[in-house]
Amino acid sequence: MQTLTNPLSITVVDDHSLFRKGLINLIHQIDDRFKVVQEASHGKEFLAQIDDGQVPDVVIMDVSMPIMDGFQTTKALRDINKDIGILALTMKDDETSLIRLLRAGVNGYLNKDVNPDELKEALHSIADTGYYYTEDVAGKLVHVITHPELSTNEGVALTDQEMRFIELACSEHTYKMIADIMCLSVKTVDGYRAKLFDKLDVKSRVGLVMYALKHNLVALE
Repeated sequence: MQTLTNPLSITVVDDHSLFRKGLINLIHQIDDRFKVVQEASHGKEFLAQIDDGQVPDVVIMDVSMPIMDGFQTTKALRDINKDIGILALTMKDDETSLIRLLRAGVNGYLNKDVNPDELKEALHSIADTGYYYTEDVAGKLVHVITHPELSTNEGVALTDQEMRFIELACSEHTYKMIADIMCLSVKTVDGYRAKLFDKLDVKSRVGLVMYALKHNLVALE
């Protein structure tokens, strides 16, 4: 990622034409160094542009799109280019969606009703540091994930059952589903969760996922 002293080239990918055009206009208004160089209505169209050599610094991408959604597009893009900043736009801010976005490899996410100041901050942050996340997603840990040479295990001992719980917690399963898979009661799984939150000094399931990714307990898909 570049420090934002030069223009930042941006692609906007969203299947709603009116929203996409409005977002492009907004981007150009909030900072004259932001340059939207192309747009696409779904992930497949965007990846075709990449194949043609049109590579932006940052792509702002809707998560819910037909033909090829944001999750699929992010995974495919990461296979061919790890340097493009991916800022996901979503109407969903539940833990499952956030975990899927993190594991797919996005550099940041915003709710689609974001205000202009936060959009500007997010784009500057991705250009300057390589990531943008709110405190709820433990943004500083994302930087460590993208620089695995900084990761250490810190000597925290985890049992096989705790490791299994962490692995499942990093999936899309609900806690009830995790309990069924582990053949445990929901109350016992809640106990594992509380103990791990305390042991690893995290405050949410997303924080647990971030810890697991940081310390290579699970792999990015």
